[in-house]
Amino acid sequence: MSPPPDHRARKRAETHRRIYRAAMDLFHEHGYDAVTVGQIVAASQVSVPTFYDHFPSKEHVVLPMPDPRDIEKILLAQGEGLTIAERMRSGIINWLSTFQGTARDELLERWRIVVDTPGLRTRAATFERATAEIVLGLVTHDDRPGVVPDIVVTASLSAYTQILVRWAEADGRRPLEEVAEEVLAALHEL
Repeated sequence: MSPPPDHRARKRAETHRRIYRAAMDLFHEHGYDAVTVGQIVAASQVSVPTFYDHFPSKEHVVLPMPDPRDIEKILLAQGEGLTIAERMRSGIINWLSTFQGTARDELLERWRIVVDTPGLRTRAATFERATAEIVLGLVTHDDRPGVVPDIVVTASLSAYTQILVRWAEADGRRPLEEVAEEVLAALHEL
């Protein structure tokens, strides 16, 4: 008889957490660029295939892609009649508010690594674009025709990255919400 699904899900979550924590500890100790997947595998006591079953790459430990279902929930929670720019602004604020307690601490921990690793800062743009594709697949474009939705979504996600970079550069001393309001206000002024 096989174990119940909740047991499997719990074991999977524990393994995911163990890999994540081992990777982050190694990144802090040696620097992101110096750490290999092999070292993460050894430290977390999993196989290479298990690592890749949990994370598509080492980058995804630090820059995880959001689940499209989570993005859809954020977008669906917004009121009717908002422009795509208003939906993006509201969505970013609502998304950031989901990070509380340990999740917020880990968000800051990950973005400190991004800030300290030039290659990851560059790769964040790739993750922005991939997230933009998810968002564009979920939003309706009724409020603006043509290229406008793509530009608004892409610019908004660039602002999102700037929020996290600026927050991490300040070592989290400024409230995340304050940084978000500042960056989004600058975007609105354009």
